[in-house]
Amino acid sequence: MTNMVLARTIEVVFYFVYLSAAVVLVKNKRLEQLFQLITCSLLGVSLELFSVYIFKTYHYYSHFLINIGDAGALKSVPLWVGLGWGLLMPLAISAAKKIVKTPFAAGLIAYVIVIGWDLIWDIIAIRTSGGMWIWHGYPTDLKVTIDALYGIPWMNYLGYSGAIVPLSMIMVFNDRKFHVQDSNARSFWFSLINYIEGLAAFIVVVAIYAVINNFVASFAIIAFLALFIGILLYMLYAVFMKHQVDFFKNIDWAFILQFGLSYIVSMYMGFYIGVFQDKPWLVVVHLVLMVITLLFGVISPKKRQTVVEY
Repeated sequence: MTNMVLARTIEVVFYFVYLSAAVVLVKNKRLEQLFQLITCSLLGVSLELFSVYIFKTYHYYSHFLINIGDAGALKSVPLWVGLGWGLLMPLAISAAKKIVKTPFAAGLIAYVIVIGWDLIWDIIAIRTSGGMWIWHGYPTDLKVTIDALYGIPWMNYLGYSGAIVPLSMIMVFNDRKFHVQDSNARSFWFSLINYIEGLAAFIVVVAIYAVINNFVASFAIIAFLALFIGILLYMLYAVFMKHQVDFFKNIDWAFILQFGLSYIVSMYMGFYIGVFQDKPWLVVVHLVLMVITLLFGVISPKKRQTVVEY
């Protein structure tokens, strides 16, 4: 299979994944997530264009089927990447709200759900089709250094929090004002407010990260691992120890389709290109993150029993 055919096959597969999850949202009339899809798609494309045009930290493979920007000049963003943001984020936020209610906690959990998937996929993607995207200034090797994990800068993983955590917190906070009976125009306005606030928050947070990392070389490693592992452990505690959720009573099929199929694709590609054979421990990490993530598709908050006095 040629590089172009492989890249476009993956692109089409992800379009199918996104469409399948979106159809479930429409069928179940989950308007909140559908309008969040607008917010996150806009933000995802915007932040990717920031990285490609302004920060110039990486560029995308130029032969995808649908691109936004100048693909020939390596200044474009594939549509499927923006749509990925659009569906991953709302579903992760909805899943987080099953075990926590505060915007801050929900934002952190949504961050771990999304970054957990990207942790492995990024390593696979830069080695597929000669690089589905290529980081500038970082060799594509299987070494762990103070700057990068297997060719992916540590700041990329921490920088994700600069987008996901604030956006998740903003959307959870604003969702308290969202009502299903509201007009589409009002709901769309909420989407734009979320987008503007999320974009501003990302710029501020990433700027702070960059300043600190400039003075403390290991900041990105320590901050990312502490944030990611700490929240991951809290998620397990909340699911299994607080006894506030039921299992398999209300399955979120949109979540299962989106994250389940995405993990299957990354698992297949990891073996196809040989990364998992070179680093078997990545298979273990992949499976652990997949199982923990998919748990959030099969749990639901326990209904509080009301005591009736006679």
